Amino acid sequence: MTERGDWVGYYDEQADREPRDGLLDVLRRFEGEGRGRGQAVDLGCGQGFETAELLRRGWDVLAVDATEEGIRRLRRRVGDVGPRLRTVVSRMEDVDVPPVDLVHASYSLPFCRRSVFPRLWDDIRAAIRPGGRFAGELFGDRDTWASTEDDMTFFEIDAARALFDGMELESFDEEEMEDDGWSEMKHWHVYHVIARR
Repeated sequence: MTERGDWVGYYDEQADREPRDGLLDVLRRFEGEGRGRGQAVDLGCGQGFETAELLRRGWDVLAVDATEEGIRRLRRRVGDVGPRLRTVVSRMEDVDVPPVDLVHASYSLPFCRRSVFPRLWDDIRAAIRPGGRFAGELFGDRDTWASTEDDMTFFEIDAARALFDGMELESFDEEEMEDDGWSEMKHWHVYHVIARR
């Protein structure tokens, strides 16, 4: 197991995983409406499994990650897709999120500092076009890291739901489990969310 914050080690451990279920679910929802493609932002894209799936399905993607290595691996994974992919090496809270049909943030938002999360969340909500969606994860207050990490963001369930006031919560699944968390076993408390504007 890698140490927390060792993103290269994490990428190596996750080198062969499939796109996450949350992304596949939200894409099925768009396709069910006859909207099989659009414009997306993948915040905290890592090495690009979900970005690659979006591109494969015809979406245009802005992929944002704080690590140059993640963006390098993404670029190798997808090859030359021309202007359909833009990449930015940056913390997600420092990026101007453009108007899009989908904001995807798989397990990345909890790593946003608590002090700047409200501004980032306002930017995300404002960026989602009418009929567009957010898909991603938030961490709950019973997550092990909620009591040990000051530079992350966690929510009680009512506060997590309140983030989506005025949107249609199409899916809000709470999950708790014991599993690997970097170099330790930890308690995961995760909200998997799909919300439509």
